Amino acid sequence: MNHGPTPPTDLDRLPKAELHVHLEGAVRPATLEEFAAREGVSVPRSFHNLNTFVEMYGLAWRTMVRPGDYARIVREYCADALRGGVRYAELQLTTTFRPFDCLAEAAAEADRQRDITVRFIADAPRGLPIEISWRMLEAAKDVPHVVALGLGGQEDAFPPELFVEVFAEARRRGLRSVPHAGEDAGPQSVRGALDALRADRIMHGVRSVEDPALVAELARGRIPLDVCPTSNRLLGVTPSLDDHPLRALWDAGVVVTINTDDPGLFGCTILDEYRIAGRILAADRQTYTRLARNSVDASFAPAPLKQQLLVAIESWEHQGM
Repeated sequence: MNHGPTPPTDLDRLPKAELHVHLEGAVRPATLEEFAAREGVSVPRSFHNLNTFVEMYGLAWRTMVRPGDYARIVREYCADALRGGVRYAELQLTTTFRPFDCLAEAAAEADRQRDITVRFIADAPRGLPIEISWRMLEAAKDVPHVVALGLGGQEDAFPPELFVEVFAEARRRGLRSVPHAGEDAGPQSVRGALDALRADRIMHGVRSVEDPALVAELARGRIPLDVCPTSNRLLGVTPSLDDHPLRALWDAGVVVTINTDDPGLFGCTILDEYRIAGRILAADRQTYTRLARNSVDASFAPAPLKQQLLVAIESWEHQGM
């Protein structure tokens, strides 16, 4: 891809929020290998598109079945994310089908972290019966660590309109709406997420660029897109990073945040993603600062923490001047 300005050497010290990362997909490769050997599950390390990646993800998910597994993944994700400057994270996880309360375990481990604040998004699976989404919503009831309801899986086969009622109930319970849209389906998926699910943020959303009117609507409404460049390239959403829609969305005034999606399975870090975004945007220090501010502003972090992070981001910006 084209090379822009050299990223700042202290980019790891820029405070960031990470808003689009799947907890199960954040598992370290060595940890997944250990889990897989323990459970006798063969997890392939290659994929060709979203469908084959979802199959691989499902096999990885099947290895995380014992008490302590989710605590370990949270602990290891936090250690890795902290090295990249992440100070607040919203981790998506599937809250059902486990022989133990994986959400309670993950939340307890999150509380043990001292240098990073972690919250969770209950990630409803599109391809399973809608009753599963309702069960996940119930599992998240009265768990203060859960801040939103997500929606993942194949967009074309399972459009947002199928999930109107469960998302309406989630909003009544005080949860925010953060569905995946505009990844493997086009602008109509994003419009459905906005109109039917009243999305507060869109996970991915990069195919919005195919509809200029939708892009203008996103910019006008300040609806953030949680963008994951490496994921988009590896899953064929964009043919190359040179062709990534990030620049067009940025130039149109859309609020974008930068994230890893599944860092353990994709072999990427938050610093990798910021550097890629920096090259796409020909970023200077102010651009990196704006990306970090976007991540905090778009988060569901408590207001005092947001303010603390924004002050620290501003300090980082001035240190390089």
